[in-house]
Amino acid sequence: MIYKIQTVTHKLNGTVTKIPSCFLWTDDERKQKGPLVIASNVKVLCFDVFGTVTDWYSSVTREGQKFSDRTGITVPWGEFVNKWRIEGYLKALGDISSGEREIIPTAEIHKEKLLSLFDEYGVRGIGDSDIEDFNLAWNRLDVWDDVVEGLARLKEDFMILPFSNGDFRCLLDISRHNNLPWNGIISADFFKKVKPDPTIYHDTAALLQLPPEQIMMVACHARDLEGAKNAGFRTAYVNRTLEYGPDAVPEEKPVPFDYDVNSFIELAEALRNPSS
Repeated sequence: MIYKIQTVTHKLNGTVTKIPSCFLWTDDERKQKGPLVIASNVKVLCFDVFGTVTDWYSSVTREGQKFSDRTGITVPWGEFVNKWRIEGYLKALGDISSGEREIIPTAEIHKEKLLSLFDEYGVRGIGDSDIEDFNLAWNRLDVWDDVVEGLARLKEDFMILPFSNGDFRCLLDISRHNNLPWNGIISADFFKKVKPDPTIYHDTAALLQLPPEQIMMVACHARDLEGAKNAGFRTAYVNRTLEYGPDAVPEEKPVPFDYDVNSFIELAEALRNPSS
C-alpha cells in the first residue's frame, strides 16, 4: 500500500523537525524521538472491549449471584465465569481463527458454553427465559471505574471507537448500557475474522481510511497489541490486573508497547502531555 507523504512540523527538544506524517518509526527510532512524535501523529484510538473497557469477571459474577438469589441454586460463580470465558468464548475464537468453525453471533457462542456449564454444575429446571436473560449478561457488562471519564478526555483529542471480537449487537448493547461516548463501532464480525488475525488490523485501517501508524490500539491483552503493532498501529497497554478475578496472575508482555498505563485517565494525560 502506498501513501502520499505529507510533512508536519514538530518542535522536539528545542529542534524544529519536519516529519513525514505517514512514516512508521522503528522501535529504536521511537525511543530516540520520544512519545511526542507518536501522540501527535495518532488520529484514532481503537479499544479492545472485553477486559480493557469492561470488567466482565465482576459483572457476570454479580449476575450469577442474582441468578442464585432468584433460583436458590448455588454455584461457585467466579470459577464458573472464568470457564465460561476461557473454555467457551476464547476457545471458540481460537477455533474460528484456525478455520475449524464459522463465525456465529456472540450470544450463540456464549449460550453454547452456558448450557454445557449448567450440565457440568448440575443446574437443572431453569426456564428458557431465565437462560436467555442470564446469557445476555455479557451484553450488560459494566465498565471499569476509570473508563467513562477517561474516554471523555480522550475524545477531546482523538476519534474513539471500540474494535472488538464481539459482534455489533453485543458492542451496541454494552455501549448503551454504559452510555459510552464512541464516535462509532468496529466489530471484527464486519470482516468475518477475529483478532489477532494479522490482516484484520489492515482491514480496520482501510475502513477508517487512515495509514496504520495514525491508529492506536488500546488493550489489556499483549497478543492483541502484538498483532496491531506488527500491522503498523501504535499501541497502548492498559494494565487490568483483576480481569480474571482477584487470584489471577498478570500476563507477560513479551514486547514493549508505546504506552503502558494503569487507566484510561492516565493514558489521556500521557497522550496530552507526551513530554512529561
